[in-house]
Amino acid sequence: MPRKEDEIRIGSHETDGKGSPVTHTTLSPTSDIRQRAILAQPTAVIPIIFLPGIMGTNLKSNTGSKVWRPPNTDGVFPILGAMGQMFAYVFRGPATRQRMLDPTKVEVDDRGSIDTGGALEKAVAKDRGWGAVMRSSYHPVMALMQKRLNNIMEAGGLLDWWSEEGQHSPADYGDEKASTALSVDDFKHAAGYRYEVWGGGYNWLQSNEDSGQDLIDYIDNVVLAHHRAKGQNVKKVILVTHSMGGIVGRAIARVHEYGKLLGVVHGVMPATGAPATYHHCRCGYDGVSQIILGRNAKEVTAIVGNSPGALELLPSADYGDGRAWLKIGGPEDNPSHALPVSDPYTEIYHSREWYGLVPEESMEMLDPAGLHSEPEFEGAEAVGYERFTRLLSDTQRFHESVSGKYPEPAFVHYGADERMHGWTDVHWQGAHLPSLEGTRGSKDNGNGKISIKNGGQVVQLNFGEADQPGDGTVPTVSGEAPSRAGVCASFRQGSQGAGARVVTNGKGKDKGYDHQDSYNDSRSQWATLFSVTRISREADWA
Repeated sequence: MPRKEDEIRIGSHETDGKGSPVTHTTLSPTSDIRQRAILAQPTAVIPIIFLPGIMGTNLKSNTGSKVWRPPNTDGVFPILGAMGQMFAYVFRGPATRQRMLDPTKVEVDDRGSIDTGGALEKAVAKDRGWGAVMRSSYHPVMALMQKRLNNIMEAGGLLDWWSEEGQHSPADYGDEKASTALSVDDFKHAAGYRYEVWGGGYNWLQSNEDSGQDLIDYIDNVVLAHHRAKGQNVKKVILVTHSMGGIVGRAIARVHEYGKLLGVVHGVMPATGAPATYHHCRCGYDGVSQIILGRNAKEVTAIVGNSPGALELLPSADYGDGRAWLKIGGPEDNPSHALPVSDPYTEIYHSREWYGLVPEESMEMLDPAGLHSEPEFEGAEAVGYERFTRLLSDTQRFHESVSGKYPEPAFVHYGADERMHGWTDVHWQGAHLPSLEGTRGSKDNGNGKISIKNGGQVVQLNFGEADQPGDGTVPTVSGEAPSRAGVCASFRQGSQGAGARVVTNGKGKDKGYDHQDSYNDSRSQWATLFSVTRISREADWA
């Protein structure tokens, strides 16, 4: 309806304590005879479920005690709290970490802190699972979606951000698929729906396939049931994912073939895995992360070696189209050997050689707490490697089930920056090794220094530094993989991208974005808002 000059339009973009749209009006003088028109919000709803990355969901034990809280970094007090948590972990060895982070003994904990930035009442956000996911990395973009997607158009005109930033070409933000800019019809269609943002926490220690089923149950029994109970018209949801959450989203769409997905947005997803997982198992984590996640191979393997979800982040057979990513011996520019030749599972993960994921000499690292000292089933042999072998076989089966498969439609954004160093390949560097046959480990400090016996000689090898492009965790070669698999848009962002706005961040600095905080960057936020708006064209229940 055309706007009358003597009419004041009042939007209804705020929400009450139950999450329903409300409008606040004020009385006017009797001399003011202009009409007031209250704009009703749409009754058709598209829920958006945000799926965090590994370690981005709060976990508690099945008895209710806190097990895992991601360290928030958005203020002095949160940083102090994170330091206190890290200090506590200094005194926890491999056995304690294994017991605490047993995939079968933990569950999602929604009691975490919440910051909606005014987009929702905190009580509403808690009911919608925001307290289950890491606040500093995820709540800002969740609040941004809640605000901006519900303020697209008014009286036929675009509002605020959409009237300027929202009309850029996707190519400006690094899209490699030649997607067109959003049209007036796109904006009108999107504005016909209300968007409600939910947290989708999951048990990141268990397999991504199991997490996918848990989230399907959550969507059916909590999210959709909630909106239908409020009398709202709702049929399908949109997933917005970070890192491992993208793998879970693919499990939901392509393993479980869930039919209530309108579309999926994948952010910094290790689509074909990441060699950093191998590094962590053999050398421990770097920097501050090592205090909580493990300072050495013993502490990390006690967790990762028993976590199906973590093992599924290893490079799959299609990593880099079969790239040999484990280099052994020789200097950085001239390695002696490169694996896998054809199969990473048999050549690296199952291998008990000194360069395998868990060498023979390190078998005790798999069960320092003695949780699996008895065979799991009748007829089983010694439990250590046998159980690990089964987990690795499950990992291979899962990799094969999602290889080259993505939701339809799917939109992807990832970091491709030369300054955000990570591991595209990993390398045990040192003396040249004519042959791997007959070599065996003699001393491994669990932090990237190993002595091996090569014939009658003892050779020292050191793990090479991370110096290859990506986002600091996921290498570009893995982030870009979906672009060749029929996704609708693939935003390559950072110094290796092409586009007017891919190199600089929202503050005008020539800088790439860090993996964990990628959703706090204006480039990934733009790609997300564009993708959700484009996906909403598939909705037909307004």
